[in-house]
Amino acid sequence: MSEGPIKAWRDSWKPPIVSTNNDERVCLIVPPTMSPYCGRRKRVRITFDPADVKCSECSAAWVADHENGSTT
Repeated sequence: MSEGPIKAWRDSWKPPIVSTNNDERVCLIVPPTMSPYCGRRKRVRITFDPADVKCSECSAAWVADHENGSTT
């Protein structure tokens, strides 16, 4: 695909990629799987309390799941 004006226009509509640095990240761990809500493999710090989360991916996944009622 060329790097022409059509690709530039399509790219202008893409949402920005937002990610939290590993130095600042605190992921939400959800029992019984005990895996981070964001799916990242490298765990830096973890919490069981959604109020203490400092991972943008975990926060977004938590909000999305609870807004549509897919989890309790």
